[in-house]
Amino acid sequence: MKDIILISFLFIFSLVDYRRMKVPNWMLFIFLFVVLFSFFNLENRGWTAIDVNSMILICSLTFPGLYFSVFGASDVKILLIMALILSFTQMLNVLLYSFVCFAVYWWLFARGQKEAPFVPSLLVGVVASLWIL
Repeated sequence: MKDIILISFLFIFSLVDYRRMKVPNWMLFIFLFVVLFSFFNLENRGWTAIDVNSMILICSLTFPGLYFSVFGASDVKILLIMALILSFTQMLNVLLYSFVCFAVYWWLFARGQKEAPFVPSLLVGVVASLWIL
């Protein structure tokens, strides 16, 4: 169930990010609310523990990128919410596949642009790490 929720939210976010180059905060709050609600739901035992190593990984990789304007703020927020859901190994796989997908996208389509949407690459990374592998 968590896979379907994560994929559907990332699909919506990637459409918005592709068109506007930013994801509104109200959409991210809804995503965070759904994730936190699932933690406290007694019937759903799938998301009971938060992996602190996953949060440390995301913070150490994205905060310097945010400071040097490599990452957008919505990308960092989405990655932090995903770190609540996924384990350390899953986050490593998602980041690996997302960065490879983004590098291919940048090389093929966005070379002359200053910025490109990263959330569609996150969607590809999540699908690759959760469903394919």
